[in-house]
Amino acid sequence: MIINDYFYEKFIKNPEKGTKRILNFLSKIGHPQKKINNIVHVTGTNGKGSTIEFIRSCLNANKLTSNIFTSPHLLRVNERFIIQNKVIGDNLLSSVIEKCNEFYSDQELSFFEFFTVCAFELFSKNLSDFNIFEVGIGGQHDPTNVMAKKDLSIITTISYDHEELLGNDLEMIACEKLGIIPEGGLAIFGPQDNSIKHLINKYLIEKNARGFFYEKDWFIERDDNSIIYRDEGGKLEFELLGLNGGFQIFNAGLCIASLRLLKRYNKIEIDDETIITGLRSAKLNGRLSKLTGNTNSWITNDSEILIDGCHNPSAAKVIRNEMIEANINNKKNLLIILGLKKNKKLENFLVNFRDIAKEITIVPIKGSDSASLLDLKNINLFENTILKEASSLKEAINSYSKYQNSRILICGSLYLVSEALSID
Repeated sequence: MIINDYFYEKFIKNPEKGTKRILNFLSKIGHPQKKINNIVHVTGTNGKGSTIEFIRSCLNANKLTSNIFTSPHLLRVNERFIIQNKVIGDNLLSSVIEKCNEFYSDQELSFFEFFTVCAFELFSKNLSDFNIFEVGIGGQHDPTNVMAKKDLSIITTISYDHEELLGNDLEMIACEKLGIIPEGGLAIFGPQDNSIKHLINKYLIEKNARGFFYEKDWFIERDDNSIIYRDEGGKLEFELLGLNGGFQIFNAGLCIASLRLLKRYNKIEIDDETIITGLRSAKLNGRLSKLTGNTNSWITNDSEILIDGCHNPSAAKVIRNEMIEANINNKKNLLIILGLKKNKKLENFLVNFRDIAKEITIVPIKGSDSASLLDLKNINLFENTILKEASSLKEAINSYSKYQNSRILICGSLYLVSEALSID
């Protein structure tokens, strides 16, 4: 089945949150979500994809198979589904879409709900050692949160994002994300804001669930060239991660903590050397990665192009720190190409780049109501930064083509990252 514009028109565009629609549809196809075991469910604001990739890579190094459902995709919708360690092929994807489509009535589900159903159906028919689900948005009311049996819930750092759906208060956002933890469940937590820790503890008590926390039950830090992880199982020391950026050590820590906890509960057999191999072998596009294809011929030899899908204030703060660190090690002029949805909290995002970027060029995001040059100027943050706009990403990159010794950062949206990968 070909995925075209008509295909997308079949789905609800702005669905009310809740799991009633997807549960009704799942009942029509035999509740495949009830046939899946060995489930890891991942939520949080930033770091979900990286944490999942670290876990996938470690499982693969341990000769175990994974089924994984993530979103969004960067280049092809197939990327959302990993079946038994491989990105799904066109034939298998078409067959599951066609099967689910037989039961589907127009405007019955959102696009994400329909593809979540496809994931349940695929995973139930193609058994793997582990099944890993990333939430779409939030947690409690997310379409992925209809699985009764979960071996582990992972909650990365909770911060502000999708406020129009999750609320403008951090406690409201936290309540939504904590909703993936089932009665009596196990949950691993990444670094969390002190203001929501009481809420997390209260929720765990109400659910009779056990939580394992960064800086309480597990620790990770960089010491010179080494990364050191500690928990009650002992110390794990290594040097390299497969994913770029100092912030990735926390995602790697979540991975190690998760695998060690699964091992403690006899869900997996894995040794530390295998974990280290897996962490080193992880690969993921769009997370502080360098473009190495066509676009390199558009810039000077001493310049580089980086892409990152950061799209909320907390992620922008992380990337700010990475750019400062990069400049200490290898001084270059920072030129930013930015694409942001108009409804984002622009000031909270942009303040992270006010004193480190020489120029910012804003570009539209295809298919979205995007922030404009006027929006940037109205915020009045950039006294010492040149602000420009371009009609396309390609035009923006070419506008920097003659700049010497530059670090060009493309960020603000995964959709913009997708476009960058497609033209590279």
